[in-house]
Amino acid sequence: MESLQTVLNPGVLFFILGLVAVLLKSNLTIPESVVKFLGLYLMLAIGFKGGVSLHQSGLSGDGWIIIGIILLMSAVVPLYSFFLLRKRLGVPDAAAIGATYGSNSTLTYITAAGFLTSIGAEYAGYMTVALVVMETPAIILSVIMAQCFTHTRSTKSTRLVIRESLTDGTLLVLIGSMGIGYMLTAMGTEKSPLATFISGDMFTGMLVFFLLYMGTVVGRKIREMDHFPPVLAVFALVAPIVNGLAAVGLSMLFGFDEGDALLLTILCASSSYIVAPAILKDTLPEANPAKYLTMSMGITFPLNVIIGIPAYWWLIQQVL
Repeated sequence: MESLQTVLNPGVLFFILGLVAVLLKSNLTIPESVVKFLGLYLMLAIGFKGGVSLHQSGLSGDGWIIIGIILLMSAVVPLYSFFLLRKRLGVPDAAAIGATYGSNSTLTYITAAGFLTSIGAEYAGYMTVALVVMETPAIILSVIMAQCFTHTRSTKSTRLVIRESLTDGTLLVLIGSMGIGYMLTAMGTEKSPLATFISGDMFTGMLVFFLLYMGTVVGRKIREMDHFPPVLAVFALVAPIVNGLAAVGLSMLFGFDEGDALLLTILCASSSYIVAPAILKDTLPEANPAKYLTMSMGITFPLNVIIGIPAYWWLIQQVL
């Protein structure tokens, strides 16, 4: 029964519902204004909860090791992606894909956190810090690599790339709500009506609704993949698994708790389809968004949500 609950997670089921609806050419639509609210709510909720937990657990021991691993993966993934794909795709596309896969998917992380909550598994507040830390280094490194290998300057300076990376709206909400959660906990006032609004059944319901929407988005991406290059499809399937298994191995080596290990694995196995593409659109205009967006959203995201989270959880329980 527990293994069935792991696979048949409500979020996964509603994601599949949205996916199937689009593949069946249903007229199911969700207003963009509702989607924006749901996205901001999820950022606020996970950030606030992370701030509360961070105050309670502190950022020491495993927390510093995990952040070190995150920084390492933020460098290694863009580098190997770039050099594997550069000759086949050219410098701009290879750099953009490296940036996308060296960063992370906040929604995949939130889905994994919701999965842990649904089965009663704990995770530390410093995992939200790791989420924030991983958002931007790979993007910056990839843009710099593209500039070095083409001997041309981007339309934007590296300083502006860094500024835009750090001031992205969703990232600011995530960081700000984490700081507010930490501050209110330090003041002893975290048990406020706000805590009820962003936790428990409310959070699960909002996550399920957002995953229903994401299912429709991914369904549309899949319908556009008739002539998608096979090499990119293979990379979008294999690279996340390699990155995820590397994270599981490091979790074994350092003896992380199971919940932390799953979130670390998902951070390493996921790819960005919001922050990185938004920045790359202007900083690497020569790169084709149809390639890295389709890979991230149409292949890697459903791979992680439908198969990756329960599969990695099962593996982590076997080896830790």
